[in-house]
This record gives sequence, C-alpha cells and structure tokens, in this order.
Amino acid sequence: MSTALRPIATFLVLCTLFLQTERLAAQDDPLEPSAAADETAGPPALPEITDEPRTIDPASFLPEKLALPATVTFENATLREVADWIQAERDYPVILDERSLSDIGVLPSDPVSDRLDDAPLYLLLDRLQGLGLGWRISDDILSITTQEESESQLSTEQYLVGELLDAGFDADVLINVMMTTTSAQWLDADGIGGSIELLGDVLFVRQTASGQREVAALLAGLQKHGRMTFTNEPQAHLVLREKLERDVSVEFDNVPLAEAVRELSEATGSDIRLDRRTLREIGVRERQPVSLTISERPLRTVLSLLLSDLSAAWVLEDGVLKVTSEEAARDLMKTAIFDVRDLSRDDAEANALLDAVHQQTEGPWTNADGTGGNITFARPGTMVVQHSEARLQEVLKLLETYRAALKASKPRKQAEEDPNELITTYYRMEASTADDLENVLPMLVRPDSWETPRTPEGKGTIHKVASGSELRSGASRQMVAANGAGSGEALVVRYAVLIIHQTRAAHEEIAEIIRRVEQGDLLDASGEFEEFGGRGMGGGGFGGGYFSSPADQP
Repeated sequence: MSTALRPIATFLVLCTLFLQTERLAAQDDPLEPSAAADETAGPPALPEITDEPRTIDPASFLPEKLALPATVTFENATLREVADWIQAERDYPVILDERSLSDIGVLPSDPVSDRLDDAPLYLLLDRLQGLGLGWRISDDILSITTQEESESQLSTEQYLVGELLDAGFDADVLINVMMTTTSAQWLDADGIGGSIELLGDVLFVRQTASGQREVAALLAGLQKHGRMTFTNEPQAHLVLREKLERDVSVEFDNVPLAEAVRELSEATGSDIRLDRRTLREIGVRERQPVSLTISERPLRTVLSLLLSDLSAAWVLEDGVLKVTSEEAARDLMKTAIFDVRDLSRDDAEANALLDAVHQQTEGPWTNADGTGGNITFARPGTMVVQHSEARLQEVLKLLETYRAALKASKPRKQAEEDPNELITTYYRMEASTADDLENVLPMLVRPDSWETPRTPEGKGTIHKVASGSELRSGASRQMVAANGAGSGEALVVRYAVLIIHQTRAAHEEIAEIIRRVEQGDLLDASGEFEEFGGRGMGGGGFGGGYFSSPADQP
C-alpha cells in the first residue's frame, strides 16, 4: 500500500472496528469489581474527559515577586534602567552580568522597548531573548546575562513523584517522557546537558533554570490534565487563543505590515507584535506593503493569509501573539498532555493510537519520520506530545474525530478469544537476541507443545529470518538510517524476525519473556523483583476497550 493511502486505510479500519462490552472506570474513581457477563447490560460507560486544566503556568514555579503581574512601558529605556526598575518595583536584587554581556556586544546603555499590561513580570525577562539575553536566579539574586551563559549554569532540584508512581506511572517511562518532550538537553539522550536520578520517591534533576521549569510543569500536568493541557505556558496564551477565534474583517491595500498588525491588534484586543530581529533575517521590514480584503473570518485565518506571501507566520510566545518567520514558527516546540483514557486503556491500544496519530497528521514525527515532534505515553490513557502549536491543535482535532466516531458507533458484543487457538506472530528484534531465543523459547514456554523429535505431536513451530539492518549513532543510539550508509560514528544493528506458530496462551508467555530479555526484571516498591505476569498481546485497535480489531494473522 502506498504511503499516501495509509491514513485513509487506517480510518476505514477504524470505521469497521467492533465495540467491546467491558466497563471502564474513570481515572480518579476506584476500580469497580468485575461483573459476570450480563446480556441485559447497557452500553459501556466512557471516562469523562474534562477541559481543565488547559495550561500549567510556569509562574507557579517562580519566586512570587517575579510571578506577580505588573504594568509598565519602556520606550528606548536603557538595559540598566530596566534592571533598576525591577529592583525598585519588586524589592528584588538585580545584577547585570556586564562581563558576559560585553562578549556579545551588549552594553548596559543599550535601548530596550517593551511593555507589560497587567502581566507577570517574568514575561518581560523572557522577552529579552530577542536581544540575545537570558536570566537566572541564584541565591535569591536575579542575574541578567547572555542566553549562552544562562543555559550553561545547571542546578539540582528535587521532585517528589510518589503520587505519580502510586497512580501507575512507571519510573523509567516517566524519565523517558521528561527527556523526549522537553526542549532541554539531557546527557543520556543528547550526549550533553542535564541528568535525572531516582532515589525512592524522589527525582533528582540537574538542569538549567528554564529546563527545571519545563520539568516542574510537566510533572504537575501529569498529576492533573484535561482534554489538552499545555505545559509551561502562561495564562495569557489561553486568552489569546480565544481571541484568535474571533471574526474580523479587513481591507488592506498596500498597507505597511506594522500598520496592518496594529489595526488587527486594536480590532481584536490582542497583543500582536513583530519579531523584528527574525523578520529582518528573511528580508521582511516593518514597512513591507501587504494587501488583503476579507470579511468575517477568524483572526487566526486572517493573520495566516496576510503573512503567507512573506514566508512569515504567527506564534504564541512569551505572553504575546508574535509575527515571526515560518522557520521560527516550525521550530518553536510546545508540549501538551492529552487525556485519552477513552481511547487507550492498555499498552496495545496506546500503540495503536500512536500509529494512527503518526499516519493521520501532517507531522513530521521523530519516531515515524526521523525528525520533528515526539509522541509518548506516560501510561495508557495519558499521551504527551511535543510539536508546534499547529500540530498540537491538529492532534486534538483528530482525537475529537475519533471520539465522535466512538459515540456514534453501536455497541456489539465481541466473541471471546480461544486461548488454545493457534496463531502466527512475527517478533522483530536484534539478530543476536533472535539467535538465542530461537533455541531457548521452546525450553521456557510449554516445552511439550512444540513440534520436535521428542514431541512430534506438538503444534508449535519457530523459524528465524533476517530483517535488514539499521544505523544508529550518537550517545542515545537513535536510528538515523535503515538499510543504508550513514556518516560519522555509527553502529550497524542487524535485525531478525522470529516467526512463531503457537497458541494464544503461549504467545502471552512468549511476549513476556521477550520483554524481560530486552528490559530485564523490574524492582517493586519493596526492592524485590516483580513476579512473572503476562501482559497480554492485546488487540490491534484503540478506543479504551471500545475499539478492537483482530490481530494480524498470515
């Protein structure tokens, strides 16, 4: 099947999925005891997905004096005057790192123009990034320095995650989510940057100040999240998103860009600003003439049409609606947590939903395309996505489409699977592991059920075939190519597939053994190794127990 047809095929498969009759419990409700099959039982109940919280504001993790709102306007004030105002306004010590600033050609006398309209003070500091500046707090002193200097200073913070672990989050998965869905650099994943260690119920995180805010917001979002909860996003962005949906009419005929933006800002009550530094890099000036005539269309549509011919785009950043380059808009990655308990109840359904999102959104996605955003499940029912705002909104729209299909579907009773039914499953793994398992599995899993000279009546068979190779490079050994040559330091990993014909019950045990071989046994809370317990093969669909499809069989 061609790549272009895969999204359509996936959607058609979803339309033909059956509905299960198992009852689901809401995330915060106690688990209900399982009841015997009841022919008169009504349709299964779905978890209620709420809209709140819609964002985790980083102000929650900053000193109160920097998080409180302020109103001020600076017109060509000096950097020194801005620092002095902050110190006087909030009685908070501020120093200018003049030595580092001079390295990038910034002087305390350089002009700064900005304003706050009853907005948290830290947003003013974040906007200094447009001048190449950064800030950090050490020993209750605010230091205004360069971005490079602020991102080179690491500190260690402690995060109590006992409640998350008690709620079913796996510690290793939790750490992986933090490393893959934050913009910070991590030693284990990137070869440079911060680190994470777990001791008991406490995570010790070494990271930059901005990285710590991302981590704190992500953990808070995992504890409580809704339909789509942005992490590390100010409340001002929620207001701006609502204003982006308001209709507006314009008649621009060779109007300077700055004037057009000002009129849109006044018409909608939105704080819209030009990212002058980035726009200059693509040859767009404030007086660039723009033309557009359109009536009663959402502000987001009007802005997109107005900027399309300029290779420019809009983003929500630092509490304002910013006009910047298309490249800068694509590179601005945000993280959102989606409550998908109604669509993914277990690992199999989570993987199916992951594949569906990869195929039915524009992307690109790192797991599917080798570059772009990331999707990971902190646990079944909790999906964390890092991508541009446009892609995050696209993911939400897709999930709502699935929910509408689920609600419109008629519940049907699904026939129970026979554990003794013989099926064939293909297990792909590194070739060296496949070599060993080909010999070991018949000894570990129901030895008398395999067809061997000793047990010719056995029905189980196992065959091994080569399955290509992949090039991996970097400290994280991420895949960079498949069946081809790469550059730089790389490792060629050869793969094989074990084709196993066995009963469904035997496949349950085989899958668990393969998992244990690849990941090892996990320690429980008491420090003992967890007992063997099959996870189950699961189905091929998603839908929180509603949607299921037969496992692929040859």
